[in-house]
Amino acid sequence: MMDMWKRSPSPEETWSDAEGGNENGEWPIKGVVGEEVDPDGTSRYEVRWGNWSRKDGTNTTWQTDITDRSDLVNSWKKAQGHKRNALAQDSLDMEVSWPDDAVHKRFTFLRAQAYEEKKRKRVDKPSAADWDKEIELACRHADEPDAEDGNAASRLRVRRGTPRSTPSSDIPRSSSFKHTRGSTPSNPPSSSKRGASARKSSPSIGDGAFRSLMFKLSSSTVESPTDISRGVKEGSKNFVKNRSVKPGPASNSKPASSAVKGGVIFVRNMKTLRGRALLQSNWNQAAHDAGATDIRISNEIVDEDIEQQLHKFKYMERSYHFDNDGLQSIFDVDSGAFLSCRCTTCQRASHCDCQTESEITNERGHKLFAYYGGLFAFCVPQGVEVIECNKHCRCSSSCGNRVAQKPRDVPIEIFKTKQCGWGARCLVALPKGKVLGIYTGTLLRREDVDNLPPEHIGYVFDLDGTEVRGQHNAGDKFSVDSYECGNWTRFVNHSCSPSMKVFSVVFDTIREVHMPYVAFVAARDIPAGEELTIDYEPSAAEELAESTGKQKRKMSPTALLCKCSSKRCRGWIKQ
Repeated sequence: MMDMWKRSPSPEETWSDAEGGNENGEWPIKGVVGEEVDPDGTSRYEVRWGNWSRKDGTNTTWQTDITDRSDLVNSWKKAQGHKRNALAQDSLDMEVSWPDDAVHKRFTFLRAQAYEEKKRKRVDKPSAADWDKEIELACRHADEPDAEDGNAASRLRVRRGTPRSTPSSDIPRSSSFKHTRGSTPSNPPSSSKRGASARKSSPSIGDGAFRSLMFKLSSSTVESPTDISRGVKEGSKNFVKNRSVKPGPASNSKPASSAVKGGVIFVRNMKTLRGRALLQSNWNQAAHDAGATDIRISNEIVDEDIEQQLHKFKYMERSYHFDNDGLQSIFDVDSGAFLSCRCTTCQRASHCDCQTESEITNERGHKLFAYYGGLFAFCVPQGVEVIECNKHCRCSSSCGNRVAQKPRDVPIEIFKTKQCGWGARCLVALPKGKVLGIYTGTLLRREDVDNLPPEHIGYVFDLDGTEVRGQHNAGDKFSVDSYECGNWTRFVNHSCSPSMKVFSVVFDTIREVHMPYVAFVAARDIPAGEELTIDYEPSAAEELAESTGKQKRKMSPTALLCKCSSKRCRGWIKQ
């Protein structure tokens, strides 16, 4: 079975287009920047080279070892070991889902989440080892008469081998900043049903009782079979005291998958979600409805940390909210206003009609797409919007020019930082150029920002990506307020050395209305678990880069102390 996921041989690097080497044809190695773990446990390292790159601008290769620079591998292992230990110290939670077509990446995925380190710290927790044996013991325990009940047949611990038809509805579903923000304030462990084959039969119970005892998938916890049986036993007693239940006949209709083949379904009373667990469940439901993957709230955030306002917060993964019908009508332009391409596969921007107004070009003036291989190519000049293929284009959803509009496919965790309140981080390693999502919230005119309540100001993002500093910028100006609604990007903190950049992109509307989305993209390779940050005041970084160093930057009277602690920290942020 292992051979099924064996990696195909990588094409050998020819170095034919290489320049900058020494007289022996050698190039300096900058260091190890990534790692993948094959199913057989072999590690491959992504090595970044100095003075060399391919024609497409990439300058890394994958190698299983670096024989003459073992120190680089050792340094990488040591640094990653420290990071994994820190992750294990922070939380023992694990994200266990991965795409069906990425089974071969599973070991890399687990390594990035510090699986082994977390497992060692969890030695006192129930293990899945000898699960079948524990299931059998739990079944025996569940079948033993209860002295308190008197009648073993009346107890509602398990339901075995009773076909029935259950409608799906019966089962609960799981469910540059204009003003600098201050510290951002504001799972349950996932649970599952466990089933096993059983040789004995037991009386059927009524559908109402069964549904009342079903797991609520979004709020349950993984337990050992013994614990599950104990919980079912206790829950059953409480349930019987409050409601009379008689065994009912098995249905002749097509059985549900969870109640056939002689399987055992362990059940217990459903827990009402509250606080952090309820917040996470609601946000996940909204994210999943939009096609995005999980959004988590770290266990280190307790219910008391959650401000009342966040319980009313509406999670919106991929769109703006309009309080003003007039702004909605401006955004929703007529279909005839869109330029659309007729490509089946968009290969050249110069051949796509939807790119007619795009200002992204190479040095020869030829139009370019903003993405290469699904990643942002960082070829967009200041003040220029990315124009993606829109809903009227004939290309498919897998088109290479549909990136920011796609649902988020990497899990995000909201966690408590040491100095800056809540922050956001990704649970998997991210390559440079990975687009993570868009900033959402209530769209409003920029002149209306001053009328917002003070607590909103720290969550306002100006849609000024097309505005060039020091020049007159014509047209209407808009901002986005994520205080009452938005997504995970509202928790992204500032850093003077940010891990992400932002760019303006349009696909739901046209560029002339000046209502683009602001997309967040990895500015470099980001290890799993590192905080995701942006520069709230990128113009300040530009000013410093352009200055001679002799003139001090004038401090704003409303400035806030910067707490990013980076080596390039500017000391304060304009508010």
